[in-house]
Amino acid sequence: MGKDKLDEPLDLHNYSTWRLRFQLLCAELGYSHALLTAPIAEADVVMPDKVKSVMAKNVKNHHLQTIVRAANAKAAWDALATTFASTCNTRKIALREELSNFKWVNTE
Repeated sequence: MGKDKLDEPLDLHNYSTWRLRFQLLCAELGYSHALLTAPIAEADVVMPDKVKSVMAKNVKNHHLQTIVRAANAKAAWDALATTFASTCNTRKIALREELSNFKWVNTE
């Protein structure tokens, strides 16, 4: 793989491993700081954009909007963490129940 691309992109079931590998990749590239803090000065804006670009290369297509819509790399990182933090069994059960309770409208 390229120097800024992991072997396995983020998907629905590999967040915990992907998160660690992506942190290590950012550390190797010198981008770790961009995951921890939002940019303060104008000069700080370039690095988060680079990190968002690297992040986009390391996720499946259905996660791209989360990264693109984020204001900076930290916001994208936090959004992914929030999305995947609640993937425990309780959350899965709640989602299944919510799905089973959907009702079709006559116009659909």
